[in-house]
Amino acid sequence: MALYIDSAFFADIMRVAQTVPVVGVTTNPTLMLQAQERGQGMKPQHLLNELLRNTDGTICIQPGAHTENEMYAQALAYIQAAPERVIPKIPMTMVGMRIARQLKQQNQRVAFTAVTSLAQAYSAAMLGADFVIPYYGRLERNGVDAGERIAEMAELFHSQQLPTRILAASIKSPLDAMSALCAGAHDITAAPQVLLDMVSDPQTDEAMKKFTQDWQKLNKE
Repeated sequence: MALYIDSAFFADIMRVAQTVPVVGVTTNPTLMLQAQERGQGMKPQHLLNELLRNTDGTICIQPGAHTENEMYAQALAYIQAAPERVIPKIPMTMVGMRIARQLKQQNQRVAFTAVTSLAQAYSAAMLGADFVIPYYGRLERNGVDAGERIAEMAELFHSQQLPTRILAASIKSPLDAMSALCAGAHDITAAPQVLLDMVSDPQTDEAMKKFTQDWQKLNKE
């Protein structure tokens, strides 16, 4: 199991990476726009270069181009920045499938994002996708039991001995994270604050407060 930071805001990524044992970063055009609205001036390729320069893990980055040729070219440009570290996140659509097929024919790694159905997950695995990325929160908002859907994907991959990993995204809380992992997700990617919340708990904070008070009494002159 592994943890990824789901963000495009460079300062948040670096701050969380100093505390949480993450193995990489996932990002997409929506997160990039949110970072821009917070005042970050980096274009996508610049952000990717900075992440590669300042982190050690895998970068899963989604092309934002609309047409098939442009999306394929953008995915290749991302990969070429560091083939051993960059995995393009390809939308789970017919266009995305064609792009992913081209990339896999070149022995590139790919992740399919916004995978919602069992049939999509199976199709992605048949192509040899390295990851499928179901959106936990979005599934729940659309009336789907996200834990059950992830469990179905995990059982299918296990029964067919498929190596594709399930990377659960759209994680809104530590409870979501644990639900996804217990359902069978191999990995999760979550926003910076969710990852920080995962390593803290009010009961732990209360216990530490008591230890600190007692330590001060113990050493009181």
